[in-house]
Amino acid sequence: MNAALTEQIAPEIAQALITQAAARGLSVNEYLARLLGVASGVQSAPQPTTVDEFITAMESMAEDVQPLPRDFSREDIYFPEE
Repeated sequence: MNAALTEQIAPEIAQALITQAAARGLSVNEYLARLLGVASGVQSAPQPTTVDEFITAMESMAEDVQPLPRDFSREDIYFPEE
């Protein structure tokens, strides 16, 4: 595949990409690959497009996560019992 771009990127867009990549400690190519879901030339799994697909994806990742107790509160975060 020819890697040449057929459309020019506006200078302000190019600068924004450079700035965002640098803020994350990445090259522009690495940053764009992550944004596009491409790793090592292989497209990553497709992102869920519906709420139901999103919920199913979240549930599949949380199989081993225990639910919080019903009386869990903000104080439990900031002042945990020791």
